[in-house]
Amino acid sequence: MIDFRYHLVSIVAVFLALAIGLVIGVEALSPKLANRLSSASLSDQKRNNQLSAQNDLLKRQISADNAFGQASAGYLLGHLLEGEKVVLVTAPGADATTVNGIVAALRLSGATLTGQVSLNTQFLNTGVSTEQTLTSEARHLTPAGVTLPGSAASASGPVAGQQAAAQVLAAAIAARPGVNTMTPAQSQGVLSGLGNLGFLQITGPNGGTTLGGSAALAVVVIPGSPPGNVNSADNLTLVSLTQDLQQASQGALLAGSVAGSGPGSAIQAVTSGAAPGVTVTTVDNADTEIGQIVVVQTLSQLLGSQAKSAHYGVDTGVVPSPAPTSSPSPSASPSHSPRKGAHR
Repeated sequence: MIDFRYHLVSIVAVFLALAIGLVIGVEALSPKLANRLSSASLSDQKRNNQLSAQNDLLKRQISADNAFGQASAGYLLGHLLEGEKVVLVTAPGADATTVNGIVAALRLSGATLTGQVSLNTQFLNTGVSTEQTLTSEARHLTPAGVTLPGSAASASGPVAGQQAAAQVLAAAIAARPGVNTMTPAQSQGVLSGLGNLGFLQITGPNGGTTLGGSAALAVVVIPGSPPGNVNSADNLTLVSLTQDLQQASQGALLAGSVAGSGPGSAIQAVTSGAAPGVTVTTVDNADTEIGQIVVVQTLSQLLGSQAKSAHYGVDTGVVPSPAPTSSPSPSASPSHSPRKGAHR
């Protein structure tokens, strides 16, 4: 029978062998190899320090650009959209910084915000029941004789209900001069009908539940985080709604934050061609001061009869060119000061 002392001797022998192996290994390690490893380590550390310094520099540059945009916004945007009515449509999960910044820039430009239409998660639900409800409500809520920005009969596919409802919604909140639009009562009927079913919420210019009339321009703000699939039903719905608003009004664009406009986003669906047949204007950095200025300048350009869709922001590195010219009056020159408070 093997006793405890045998086990103890065996264990000691194993650890002794390991210790001897380590000593031999260290002694056998080539000085040239050790120097090479040390040199590689120092090189990696130097590279990391350089990248860190470069990253800090880029952060300071972005901060300086935003500070310049904030200080210059009053002069760049003053009177640019004077008297123009604009409606804001936000998707579920829209970034608050982006929304508030766009609103502040619009007010600085002299635009009149008719209100905000906040889509609820239910509007993007593609379940059978929701699709049927949206389709039937779109048919029921469309007033006789009103021209929709698209043919409701053309709505098809997995978001047919959303497409049909988007066409009616666009006609209710936006209008192009000379086109047969809804009366205020008809428009409110559409918004109340969709709101009572939990599809959207309305915030009027004074905080009420009534919009301040039909808008000539529209901005659709996408979620702060992309769905992940560029061909998702959420993206297709938002892109379709923007296109309907573009047809119903004098101009509409799709805006998002830098993070929200990345891979898998509604903006990528437009810029990559994943949404075939769709030509709408996009701004992918609307969470920044510069991007918010670009949103307003882009709306100003869309008012032109020869305006074409374009993609602005970080991804493309493009801004409106030539930039629209504002004509600030002496009384409007200090208007950049309220801008600062709008974000803080």
